[in-house]
Amino acid sequence: MKKYIGLIILVFSITISVILIKGRPLAVAKEKTENIPYVKTMMILPRTVKASISSQGIVQPESELILLSELSSRVEWLSPKMEAGSSFKKGDTLVVLDKRDYELALISAESQVLNAKVNLEREQAESELAKKEWKRVGAGLGSDLALRKPQMAQAKATYAAAKASLEQAKRNLSRTIFIAPFDGRVRTSGIDIGTTVFPGTSVGNIYATDAYEVRLPIADQDVPYSGLEFNGQKIEERKRLDVIIIQGKNKWPAKVVRTEAEIDPVTRMMAVVARIDNSDKKMFTTPLAVGQFVQAKISGTDISNISILPRSSVRNESVWVVDNQMSMQNRLVEVLRNEDEFALIGEGFEPGDRLLISRVSSLVNGLKVTLGLQ
Repeated sequence: MKKYIGLIILVFSITISVILIKGRPLAVAKEKTENIPYVKTMMILPRTVKASISSQGIVQPESELILLSELSSRVEWLSPKMEAGSSFKKGDTLVVLDKRDYELALISAESQVLNAKVNLEREQAESELAKKEWKRVGAGLGSDLALRKPQMAQAKATYAAAKASLEQAKRNLSRTIFIAPFDGRVRTSGIDIGTTVFPGTSVGNIYATDAYEVRLPIADQDVPYSGLEFNGQKIEERKRLDVIIIQGKNKWPAKVVRTEAEIDPVTRMMAVVARIDNSDKKMFTTPLAVGQFVQAKISGTDISNISILPRSSVRNESVWVVDNQMSMQNRLVEVLRNEDEFALIGEGFEPGDRLLISRVSSLVNGLKVTLGLQ
């Protein structure tokens, strides 16, 4: 047995090796699958839109008056509505001056008119009598003095002057009372009861509340989209642009009523003036206040064949899209303007392009994707 032990081990090893070789697993070749990313896209639809121009300004009254005394007198009565910040209605009496001296002046002027009228009628009668006497006893043309023509002219002039004095006296008497010319509010008041005023003395400062104005600067790049001529003139009603005045969550409609012809020395921009109709105060739950700082959105001209995209999707005037071959492409586009969070794109897209809105780890031109719609 010792003689054949080596041979037995060799045969056993060969047998085990054959069994292991025949029982080994076979490698199966698999086809390599392409990993195509799934992305979300958005349709790009050209349309016609109105340019939206952003601006800001301060609310100011459309009409404002400084009340000045035209007489020398004493303040006899002062309305409680004449206090700073108080409101008043059209036709309200605000201030009354002592009018006794002007009432007496009116009586004196009326007397002078009556005397001048009587004198004129007497002179007319004497002039007619002089003409008849000259025709009866005179020869040729009578002199002006004989016919009382200078006397007649003087009587007419005296009567006209008396009537003018009466008119002046009536006007002075009416100036002793200050009547509100509109619905408004008092900005400042500079008098009190007993105050003596003189011609030119400031009684107070008032403004109308039925309409306000806001001066809105326009950036240079927005001027062409306003469609306006900056010539300092009022705009025809049919050409006035719509404006939305914004303050917090409150909004008020307005219209651009005129443009300015000069560049603001501070902002270096042109400006328009928007008018806010405040006559129907029940329309607004929150009233506007003079001096209030507000934002504004002006509806400009129509821009046709424009694609509106999220501003964040535009980088260096280029946009990533998925074309009609399901491939990502980087398109160079024409950015006409930016409005808030949107970009207005003109040319640059091709038919079938869709905006890529998914975040992709690798942006490669020509990379195949699986399209998802949104």
